[in-house]
Amino acid sequence: MAIALEWCVSSLYRIAGAVILCVVSLRSSSLEAQESCVFADERGNIFSAPALKDVPSRFRAKAVCRSSEPRDIPKAEDVELRGATRSASFSTPLGSMDVRWQRSVERCFGRSPNRAISEAASAVNRALRTARFDESITRERRDWSLVFIDRASAVSQFPVALSLGGHPGFMVPPNQIYMVVDYISPNCEANGDVDALLTQVLLHEMGHVLEFELLGGAGGDDRKRVEGFAAWFEGYSSKFSSAVPKGSVQERYRSLIRSQKGVGSSAFDGSGEDYAIASLEFEAIVERKGISGLMKVYETMTRERTSFYEALNKQYGWDQKDLQREVRELATSSPR
Repeated sequence: MAIALEWCVSSLYRIAGAVILCVVSLRSSSLEAQESCVFADERGNIFSAPALKDVPSRFRAKAVCRSSEPRDIPKAEDVELRGATRSASFSTPLGSMDVRWQRSVERCFGRSPNRAISEAASAVNRALRTARFDESITRERRDWSLVFIDRASAVSQFPVALSLGGHPGFMVPPNQIYMVVDYISPNCEANGDVDALLTQVLLHEMGHVLEFELLGGAGGDDRKRVEGFAAWFEGYSSKFSSAVPKGSVQERYRSLIRSQKGVGSSAFDGSGEDYAIASLEFEAIVERKGISGLMKVYETMTRERTSFYEALNKQYGWDQKDLQREVRELATSSPR
């Protein structure tokens, strides 16, 4: 039986001393028992392979392989947490939040998980209220489930490419968010940079939830669109958060692609540059057409059941070359 898991493989990238966020969106499904391996290339990109023999020889020494038993990705409320735990349920402008975490992770951040979530939700709400987003995401209140877990616990419960792949967070539709603490605060030292990264991961994952809602759960497996929207929304909503330096997310993405060629192509392999390009494609649309214009593209996608690029072309007549030109111009500009 084939594995029916739809996912994006990504990682934390450290380039010129900056941490670049690359986060995944994941659909819950059963995993068939088989050997699986993950390995990193020279740039730190994480890849998976069905067996060690399928890993390029130069990467085999550091590859991690295991035989995975059939399992479902547990719901956030069913994830097993080691040691003493805490939980909280509270209301936010986005809906009710049910959060669980290990007490040991509290020292890794400058604020408690529930406070960080509450502040991120407030930033998202302010972002949604200041522009013409679709009513399906501005008025809808939903029940959210979130869990903070350490790497050791993640290894025993999640697919190997997630638990060992450096993912700081991932989302299981429609609204479950998983945060792996070791990949956000590697040394478990609370400081401003860690709190900013925690907020960015939360904003990114909340962006996944909102985009899933925009398309009524029918967005398919267009990885570039999914990650592009979330990366763009991470930067846009971060402007409404005191934890993230203004413009830092957008500037980091710009710095990654200023020297790249082929900007605006549909390829997406999961590198930091790929995330940056995907993010700036959305920023380019918003720059020229506004957020209401971006929402019209999503309306076209939903109404005509077409792809993101096809909807963009139908709505505004933009082709790949037009988008490439817009992204290149943005890459050389300063964030607004």
